[in-house]
Amino acid sequence: MPAKAATKKGRQKSASDEADLDLGQVMPHHRAAWRVERIAWALGAIALIAALLGLLGYGPMSRTIVGTSDGLQIEYDRFQRSSAPTDYKVTAAPSVTSAGELRIRFDQSLVDEIEFDDIVPEPAEVRTGSGYTEFVFQVAQGGATPMHIAFRFRPTTFGHRSGQVATRGRPPLTIDQYIYP
Repeated sequence: MPAKAATKKGRQKSASDEADLDLGQVMPHHRAAWRVERIAWALGAIALIAALLGLLGYGPMSRTIVGTSDGLQIEYDRFQRSSAPTDYKVTAAPSVTSAGELRIRFDQSLVDEIEFDDIVPEPAEVRTGSGYTEFVFQVAQGGATPMHIAFRFRPTTFGHRSGQVATRGRPPLTIDQYIYP
């Protein structure tokens, strides 16, 4: 039989009273731990959904297209990882070519923060100027089909970056990306 201790009021305290007291002290801690666990599960689920949707890299919400089909159009990933391969897929309508050439001008802010792996088809010429890099492509004169160009590269930095891409006679298109470390 467990030993009984005397209390202030003269009543004896049993072992079951001590267990009740311990449970009363421990339960608030357990409830707090359960709350933290539920919050962690919710955050994990949100991160998983964001990743599946492409908000942390590749996925349906990451890929976007700017421009119009009757001019210059660029498809790219809004969310990307530093040093991971990606591309700008450019489609140029025949109306943006002039004298057998297509000129695509990138803001230097975009070009400075990437390392080109490949450009397909290869440009005939690359020109640099104050604040821009221009790629010149030879096109068949009188061609009726759009030209498709892939600029394959790897981001060299991380963070938000924005810049413009333009061709002659058309308003510039803005590329807006966030690069994760």
